Amino acid sequence: MGSPPSGSRTQPEHVTQAQNMTPPATTNAWLTAERLVQIRAVLLGLTLFFALAVWVLYSIGFDARGPHLAGKLRAVGAMTWIYALVQMLDHRFWNSRFARRRRAALSIPESLFGWLLGQMLAWFGIVYYALTADARWYAAGLAILIVSFAAFPIRRDH
Repeated sequence: MGSPPSGSRTQPEHVTQAQNMTPPATTNAWLTAERLVQIRAVLLGLTLFFALAVWVLYSIGFDARGPHLAGKLRAVGAMTWIYALVQMLDHRFWNSRFARRRRAALSIPESLFGWLLGQMLAWFGIVYYALTADARWYAAGLAILIVSFAAFPIRRDH
């Protein structure tokens, strides 16, 4: 295979790779709207269950094991929150080239991606709660998880 003919233009490699990607709708035929409803319920149920387990441990006398880690956990939490909220805003509202590229590469629906970002915040809050006996990070994360269900609705047209 020699060089292209003298008047033709070749596409850059990243453009041809993006054109050859299989769209997520065809690779995720099993992720129907009905399944997404079930997945959303499981995400919320597991988040509530693990927080309840931590609450039960503290109510029967468990002592916080990581108060000395609170400062470091707050720094990690702030970075986690910034990352997740920026990603959620970008995917939902800004639609930057990074979000478009990630959307093309994802093998899950955008709604599930948004919910998982919300769940990441809630589960960080559960870990923080388990180590420090402070439930505020969890409550805020749970609120964001619930907001993510509304911000990233299930699309029934797939």
